[in-house]
Amino acid sequence: MMKFYLMCEVLVLILICADAQLSLSSAPCQAINIRDGRIIGGTNAVRGSMPFMASLTRRGGHYCGASIINEQWLVTAAHCVCTGFDEIMPPHRIRAIVGLHAISEFKHKDDNTINDSFEKAYEIQFRNIVVHPNYECKRPDNDIALLELSQPIKFSKSVQPICISSNGKNKTYDNEAAFISGWGNLDEEFNIAGTRPDILQIAEVRVWSNYECQASFDQQKKMKTIQSTQMCAGKRSGGVDACWADSGGPMVSTGDDGLIGIVSTGIGCARPGLPGIYTRVSEYTQWIREIVLAN
Repeated sequence: MMKFYLMCEVLVLILICADAQLSLSSAPCQAINIRDGRIIGGTNAVRGSMPFMASLTRRGGHYCGASIINEQWLVTAAHCVCTGFDEIMPPHRIRAIVGLHAISEFKHKDDNTINDSFEKAYEIQFRNIVVHPNYECKRPDNDIALLELSQPIKFSKSVQPICISSNGKNKTYDNEAAFISGWGNLDEEFNIAGTRPDILQIAEVRVWSNYECQASFDQQKKMKTIQSTQMCAGKRSGGVDACWADSGGPMVSTGDDGLIGIVSTGIGCARPGLPGIYTRVSEYTQWIREIVLAN
């Protein structure tokens, strides 16, 4: 497991390093490079390898993922903050846990035997939810939301911000490897008990071109239209994919670009020829920047 830290000196709140990364934090943001690894078809993540990963909880249970982008903001999928009545839920309805590796450890956080040089996971609260202005609940377009914290995060070895891809239309990531992570289902069958992992899962996927992705969905007669603001990733033979409760979690470049996608939608989980569909983060860099700077 390898981690790469940006070597750019932080001079202002927002700093673009090279042309690929956007840092929105006063602390150096991170990109990762993992050579080996359920997210379906994944494996247990190495502790501390995804310090930007957060678990969104509702009524005390994990239901979506999110990524830390700076001391005050997380980014997730907009559908993760929709109510059953197609409205945006109030921020007090959800919490996030940061620095989390195994869910069971947080539930027993007072157990002093859990100590391996990493700080214990802790819960944070939100004061504001900002969804993209063109998003509508139950529609996959513009599936991105920003979560503003009630109190700033204190960064540590196990809690760090992630860099955001700022490549825009200059790079599509077609055929490149990427990593996804989450505590979502290990099986497509939503109601099967015991299909949620305790330990954070990570898996390698391959980014498909939007043309190839659309053609594959069309060939299987699936009614999906892949937008330029989306991207597809998975294995052509299936078997590796994000699934239920992985929504909102990160897809991270294996290079230096950081967060390139957000788990959004798809048909089932890990089916051959039907890759997962992700929000293309670089299409929303300007919007993210405007919201963060305005608050």
